[in-house]
Amino acid sequence: ISRDTLVGFALAGGGTNFSVVNGGGGRSDLFQGGAFVRHTVGAAYLSGALAYGWQDITTDRTVTIAGADRLRAQFNANAFSGRAEGGYRFLTAWAGGLGLTPYAAAQFTTFDLPAYAETVVSGANTFALAYSSKSVTATRSELGVRADKSWAIPNAILTLRGRAAWAHDFNPDRAINSTFQTLPGASFTVNGARQASEAALTTASVEMKWMNGWSAAGTFEGEFSDVTRSYAGKGVVRYAW
Repeated sequence: ISRDTLVGFALAGGGTNFSVVNGGGGRSDLFQGGAFVRHTVGAAYLSGALAYGWQDITTDRTVTIAGADRLRAQFNANAFSGRAEGGYRFLTAWAGGLGLTPYAAAQFTTFDLPAYAETVVSGANTFALAYSSKSVTATRSELGVRADKSWAIPNAILTLRGRAAWAHDFNPDRAINSTFQTLPGASFTVNGARQASEAALTTASVEMKWMNGWSAAGTFEGEFSDVTRSYAGKGVVRYAW
């Protein structure tokens, strides 16, 4: 909307799947929509984003305590998220002009799960579960630094980027209440894998941007804590006009 302020939006769809050895698996179809704004004042910037996500989730669970029972659940979940970030970029004398950007950020994600129940695909419903509805809001703060360096080559610009940051999660809750359908009074709490409160974040990426509007980029991200290690990779091909 001006040379110092940029606004935009994005829409996306996709699918995910997961599996547990000898225990079943699941999949989901999803839709995402979001909007963002970024304002710069000299070398400083402020940015914000809001997003909504909808998932159509199917889970399959295999129980082998008494035979082989296959249990399935289908439900829709909603996610709401937001992020605010501010930083200041300056050039250094390293590597012929390496850009460094110290930044601070805060974000939240609210995940709404409905009440749902498993149905029998095969076998008996002895161990079929019903789950209570739950809404969880996870908030996180980040302090870190980004680095970038670009080179002009014939008809293109090559850019390398990196990030190192410390993140603090304020709500590592991963529990949900469930009940055996055949024993309505037998309720218990299922605890997911514990999320660490402190984590180190790393990012490395390479981007080639051609003068004709095409660009290609690859990104690797890692998140490390005392109880978890997470790795992610992404490739993007883009055309802008």
